Amino acid sequence: MKRITSLLLSFWFVIAAGAQLKLPALITDSMVLQRDAKVKIWGWAAKGQTVKVNFNQQKLKTVVGKDGKWFVWLTPVKAGGPYTLEIIAEKKIILKEVLVGDVWICSGQSNMVLPMERVKEKYPDEITKAGHPQIRHYFIPTLTDLQHPLDDLPPGHWKSAVEKDILKFSATAYFFAKTIYEKRI
Repeated sequence: MKRITSLLLSFWFVIAAGAQLKLPALITDSMVLQRDAKVKIWGWAAKGQTVKVNFNQQKLKTVVGKDGKWFVWLTPVKAGGPYTLEIIAEKKIILKEVLVGDVWICSGQSNMVLPMERVKEKYPDEITKAGHPQIRHYFIPTLTDLQHPLDDLPPGHWKSAVEKDILKFSATAYFFAKTIYEKRI
């Protein structure tokens, strides 16, 4: 059985369209977008509806297809933030604290899902001195159903590597991200 933990992740899911403007579970406040690359932003809404996306001086517009799906491509952006991402259709969704940086997918066996909670005695300073709000983590639980593909991720949250949230981070992913972050700062 394969377990997957995602430090940062971006991909397309297909779900049945509803009339309401909806975003995938991954596209939320505090998300991280890949720097220096085109980035796809997508969702669902009523067919034929116009959807506007505003991000870091980019103003994009698209029309929802017959299948209820829409998407736009953000042009490459340098690392930075936090930014606000606005998505406007029949309602407006404003996502805050969006960062642009390096996106890494961390996956593997049970060692990858070992949380910082379980290594806190070995690394007490990492917990009490955690102060890396630009390192973000999005955990995807183990889900297996080969007969019925998922329409979307289960609800989740992007968390920052700060004391109140770090205990839920994958220990391996955290130390990997911290090492890279410190070398690039």
